[in-house]
Amino acid sequence: MFKQHGIGPNLKQFLWLVANTILVGLTVGTERAIVPLLGHQVYHVGALSTMAFIASFGLAKAPLNLVAGRWSDRVGRRRILIWGWVFGFPMMALLLGVHAWWAVVVANVFLGANQAFAWTMTISAQLDLVGPGQRGLAMGINEATGYLGVAIATWFSGYLVGFAGTASTFTFAAVVVGIGFITSLLFIRDTREWVATETRLSSGTPHRTEIQRHSGWQSFVFTSFQEPTLSAASWAGLVNKLADTVAWGVLPLYLAAHHVSVMNIAWISGSYTGAWGLSQFGTGSLSDYIGRKVPIVTGFILLGAGFMGLLLVQGLWPWVIVAVIAGMGMALLYPNLNSTVSDVAPPDRRGSILGVYRLWRDGGYFVGGVVVGTILSFAGALGTILVVVAVIWVMAIILIVRMQETHGRQKLSRVSEM
Repeated sequence: MFKQHGIGPNLKQFLWLVANTILVGLTVGTERAIVPLLGHQVYHVGALSTMAFIASFGLAKAPLNLVAGRWSDRVGRRRILIWGWVFGFPMMALLLGVHAWWAVVVANVFLGANQAFAWTMTISAQLDLVGPGQRGLAMGINEATGYLGVAIATWFSGYLVGFAGTASTFTFAAVVVGIGFITSLLFIRDTREWVATETRLSSGTPHRTEIQRHSGWQSFVFTSFQEPTLSAASWAGLVNKLADTVAWGVLPLYLAAHHVSVMNIAWISGSYTGAWGLSQFGTGSLSDYIGRKVPIVTGFILLGAGFMGLLLVQGLWPWVIVAVIAGMGMALLYPNLNSTVSDVAPPDRRGSILGVYRLWRDGGYFVGGVVVGTILSFAGALGTILVVVAVIWVMAIILIVRMQETHGRQKLSRVSEM
């Protein structure tokens, strides 16, 4: 059956996916300000052990992105989305029922599974619905609403801890997980018919046929190393999450060492994710007009500048301002890396190729948890931030050299041949 692409013709289903994305963001956002401080100040674990909760999150989320993407090409997006919310239940049982640091680390394995299955599927389903003409806009809306959820939960959790204790924050997260499960079960439709329509409209090119025959391993190698733009985007995704590991795990410790209160740490961290979220409403759509490469490279430059600024200023509002600059950088690069990968991937293999990209990207949380935790142990928060800023700016240079533009009138003919 032929399906019309676009946000307008599919508005109701698109908005249900937006609502589900907000819930996914709320789930992970409850941890961003309080869990690093919980490990450091309540359970009194060392720097490397404190970062273990992020490493366990990345260790689960990265490979499960690959599983979710490839599986969704076979059975559809809706089933995997529902399973994503199912993984949230043991996570909340551990956080609410077991008061030990190991339980936080294990709970984050289930959080990684929740994010890999649920958020990956809202992205894939929205891209299925809109088609190539509004891909940047769809990605901007998805990431913007998701990270607004993260920001709201970050701010809210800081106030909840201050007034009612840590358990109240995890109770709030449990309610969010329950709502996410119910709405995905009752209101989300599968998008396989939209995929079939786009596949028919883009079929018949030799390169596309070759990619269709790829095994899982061949798809991984092609995306990770062989195709220049896909590989550059994959590496950039890893560095992107390596940087976010610093914002998630190191920044609260750095600010706490400067005697900043938990509520103000939540405000600064939430300003970073809030700017990241809000700005993506414009930055995703922007790339539909000017292309993907310039926003991505500019985003990496601004991200590094914002992190460097955190070391150079003092005081709540100066820290908020530079956190917003870092968030703006994330907003420019984050949705457009997804859009770049989607430009190159054939529609009926989009889930698999996006899964490989997201394996690399969210593997940055595992790499960050281990590498950043190790650097933090030896060099402290200041030295860790400096190292990561250098890595961010080196990645910007690699993107300038290796990534090709995938969107715009001058490149549409190339994309159609992929």
